[in-house]
Amino acid sequence: MERPTMYTPTSSMPVAEQRPDAAWRVAGATFLLLFALLLCLYLDTAASMAQIWWRSETFAHGLIVPPIFLWLVWRKRGALAAHVPRPSALGLVGLTLSFAAWTVADMAGVQVVRQLAFVAAIPSLVVAVLGWRIAWVIAYPLAFLFLGVPMGENLMLPLMNYTADFTVASLQLLGFPVYREGTFFELPSGSWSVIEACSGLRYLIASLTVGALYAYLSYRSIWRRAAFIVASVAVPVVANGFRALMIVLLAHYSDMKLATGVDHIIYGWVFFGIIMLLLFWVGSFWQESEAPDAPPAAGAGSLRTLSLPRLLVTALLASGLFGLPLMYARHLAQQPLPEPPAMALPATLEGGWQRDGRVTLTDWRPTFQNPDRQSTLQYRRGDEVVVVHLAWYGRQRQDAELINSRNFMIEQEHEVWSNVGEQVVDMAQHPVRETRLRSSALRLLIHDWFVVGRVPTVSTVRAKLLFARSQLLEGEDSGYAVVLWTPQQGEDPAARARLQAFANGLDAPLRQAMQP
Repeated sequence: MERPTMYTPTSSMPVAEQRPDAAWRVAGATFLLLFALLLCLYLDTAASMAQIWWRSETFAHGLIVPPIFLWLVWRKRGALAAHVPRPSALGLVGLTLSFAAWTVADMAGVQVVRQLAFVAAIPSLVVAVLGWRIAWVIAYPLAFLFLGVPMGENLMLPLMNYTADFTVASLQLLGFPVYREGTFFELPSGSWSVIEACSGLRYLIASLTVGALYAYLSYRSIWRRAAFIVASVAVPVVANGFRALMIVLLAHYSDMKLATGVDHIIYGWVFFGIIMLLLFWVGSFWQESEAPDAPPAAGAGSLRTLSLPRLLVTALLASGLFGLPLMYARHLAQQPLPEPPAMALPATLEGGWQRDGRVTLTDWRPTFQNPDRQSTLQYRRGDEVVVVHLAWYGRQRQDAELINSRNFMIEQEHEVWSNVGEQVVDMAQHPVRETRLRSSALRLLIHDWFVVGRVPTVSTVRAKLLFARSQLLEGEDSGYAVVLWTPQQGEDPAARARLQAFANGLDAPLRQAMQP
């Protein structure tokens, strides 16, 4: 007797291939909704990056980072479709750390860390909702997103000094007589200065962005990718020194007719383009063909199903993590300003310094954006003159904070003043930042520092950390800047001794004057 044959209905696709599609529709929609919520809640942070991309030539590359990211992810759509999304608690941990960093940065007023924390929340959200296996497939594109954060301005001064060092040393090696003062130097044929546009930071950032993309598309080995990215950083830094030397030599031998105007910039970018083409050409010798996306091993994810309850819990927890930092930030923003200090320095300071009723030394002033209170006083001791400027901020907030890139001694390419040197100097009481300015009629030696709580510092990073600690422990984050300046003749060391003597007599009266 024959056994009956059992028939089971089948579809045109195996079950294992149906699951990813169904899971992706649910998990993908959940991810997009959460990402839209993240973008809406932190629109100010995202917009702050976009505004810098739009207005800054240095960071204009950020405009192409999101489209390139989407294109890189699209290239991996086959590998992504082979995995079933699986929410992971690791992503929630990442979101917690990202928003903790955003909160601390918001309290300290560090915009770049806020932006980094916002970007870090994106891969964390991918891990939380879609799973770490899916995040690993697009790990490089997710890392590429961080190149969109406008950062690196702190490299400006070191790069300017390097360019000046390289150019002057090369000219001297070639036998040219060169007089240098800070980032300014003079040849018999003319005067030169290394300004922000000459630092090479734009070339460096552009090279890093393009190099990181080229390394991903051209190599599979992590070591080859890392080596090419390192080369993309080192080559433009070294090449910028040769670029500056080339421009000076072109101008010198053309009797200052070439490379002194718009063509100065054109020659620079043409030179940079040639250097990058050479870098890519050399890199092509080690190019590796792209490996096909390997299907996941059985049981490694393709046969798993999406847990809807787990996805729902993850979405709710992620939404809660989105909102907590903003609620705390709103609470801090509603706090009133503390009572301002009197800022009344005495008429006489220790050491024989007498307050002068008029500030007549110069009309130069340091630039501080929207301080809650500021004051400028001039003191004399015989023929010696010192001016003190105080800028107090009762609470750190957007466009009114002690540590801000728009607070400076002098702007680049000022029509009257030039910055000819800047360094940190250890004085008797604490380190100070020393800046030397010159104009056609006067030279100034400037000492400045910040005070957060009762702690003096010249470090912007330390000041930001002190603000965050003060906000967390004491609920307030007031601080102020102290700027002293005096005339200086050339490299006369007496000017530094004069500022040191004045600071010694100012110490105790200043602490008292800055009390509320």
